[in-house]
Amino acid sequence: MRRATAILSLFCCMPIAVLAQSARQEKAINLPAGVTVEVASVSPAGNLIAGICSDDAVRVWSVQSGEPMQSFKEHGGLQGGVQFSHDGRLLAVSHETVKYEKGTIKVFDVDSWKVQDDFASECMFCVLRFSPDGRRLASAGNSDTYVWDVATQKTVATLSPPFGGSAALSFSSDSKSVATADGDGFVRVYNANTGTLRGTPTEFSLEPFAVAFSPDGKSVVAGGMGKTISVIDPETGKVLRMLPKQPGLILSLDVSRDGKQLAVVYGSAEHFFEVNHIALWDLDKGTVLADFQNPGITITGGAFVGDHYLFAATSGNQLTLWSIP
Repeated sequence: MRRATAILSLFCCMPIAVLAQSARQEKAINLPAGVTVEVASVSPAGNLIAGICSDDAVRVWSVQSGEPMQSFKEHGGLQGGVQFSHDGRLLAVSHETVKYEKGTIKVFDVDSWKVQDDFASECMFCVLRFSPDGRRLASAGNSDTYVWDVATQKTVATLSPPFGGSAALSFSSDSKSVATADGDGFVRVYNANTGTLRGTPTEFSLEPFAVAFSPDGKSVVAGGMGKTISVIDPETGKVLRMLPKQPGLILSLDVSRDGKQLAVVYGSAEHFFEVNHIALWDLDKGTVLADFQNPGITITGGAFVGDHYLFAATSGNQLTLWSIP
């Protein structure tokens, strides 16, 4: 990835060899010589995977066949943002127009692979998210977070944390709210159409790296440097409950469509870019359903597809697709 985001005693005592069986490898895709995938997005239907590669090209593969479907390269370096829309019809990619200066976010029609939208971006490292209804696109990074209208390409909201930018963002299921994990140690929830702050922001002991709305919109899950996962009331900003102490930094959070499961990707404080640990939690019970750790891979992105979590990882000269449980 391009970005610098006591567990239950029974779980701690379980041998790694047994836990590793919780994930299964679905597909291995050979990459061009010397190329790795640095960040990836899995389509909601689980049929496509798109990745920003180390040679600044975007490549799209068929999950079923493992064959390349599309490859394109823009002028300027890619910023690490790639995201499918919830219906899988659009793919957003961020790239720089000039190294370390302002960039653009292009939205491609997946059927034709033609550019549908082109947004100006202030961010050097860009996290992209479509709203569930497909009407909004938001980007977060080292500066302000922007929310655009996909149809008109106009900015509908600008979210400005005091400093540090935002490491992650998430839309509510009704597309009316957006939550951000901000560099000043707060998680904030805004009206996605006006940028108005909702409730009181919640302070974390250390910087939050990941945030995700529950499907019913009644809670926001967040985590980061503090190795904790908190469930927050989006109206008041108060912590409703916390999951047991986590085994690493929280770099990514995804809530299943039924709201019952939480996929957590962990990082290491000593080796931040060693991202090879993922666990699936029962969100209500606060217990681990499945756990997978493999020092030989680097997790680059994933999504809930049906009743399992499908995630991508690089390993040597391969892009591997795994499912858990």
